[in-house]
Amino acid sequence: MRAAPPISQPCEDRDFAEWHRGSPWCAVWVACADVPEVAAAVARGRQALARALLPRYARQPHITLAYRGLCGGGPDAPAEYGHAGLRTDIARLATHWRESGSGPFAVQVRGAGSFTTVPYLAVEEGAGVLARWHAVLGGIAQEALRAGWRYVPHVTLGHYAVAMPLRQAVARLGAAGVARKAMHVEVRALALVRYAAQDIAGPLQAEGWFDLQTGRYAAAPGALFGDLEQAGGQATVSCTPMLPRVALE
Repeated sequence: MRAAPPISQPCEDRDFAEWHRGSPWCAVWVACADVPEVAAAVARGRQALARALLPRYARQPHITLAYRGLCGGGPDAPAEYGHAGLRTDIARLATHWRESGSGPFAVQVRGAGSFTTVPYLAVEEGAGVLARWHAVLGGIAQEALRAGWRYVPHVTLGHYAVAMPLRQAVARLGAAGVARKAMHVEVRALALVRYAAQDIAGPLQAEGWFDLQTGRYAAAPGALFGDLEQAGGQATVSCTPMLPRVALE
């Protein structure tokens, strides 16, 4: 008997209060990919899939490096990430940057694919560098690895609204010519961002940047952890090329 083809998992556009339990924010490390060509490809992909996706997805184009979890709540709210976690991350990033001689790098986005939860634009070149930074930040938890998870750099197009064969979704994206031509993104900093935990499709807000030219971290204006800027000066990366549509608090 043939195995059933993979099917997408519909998502709901609602407040998943049972998950965040009152925590206002969720933090993630990303490589920002919000350049005009990629943003246009995301829009084209969403148009190609149309009603198969939830109608709302306000996140700026980005490539996730490492999930960090709930943060920024009061004493009664669950917190998975905070000052101690950020200090650890900065130390890991700085050590790898110094020992490996890492600097800014290029990523090439081309083609499309799909997980059961989201369709995406694929990363064709630069995936190895992204995977190394992902590993520096801790990689995938052992229980997730045992469940078959692996790190696949990608740019999310949105959340599925219906159950449909994944190959059908990918075929629609291909027929529409989504990301047929290679798009280049220069990654000059790794960004720590956060999104409102009650809004699964809301925009990313900048928390800070680890500058790949200087090896320093600097907090964004209005950051939750703004007192953790490294001594010796701020990172030189401005927020404009990183998350150009983010309204910083």
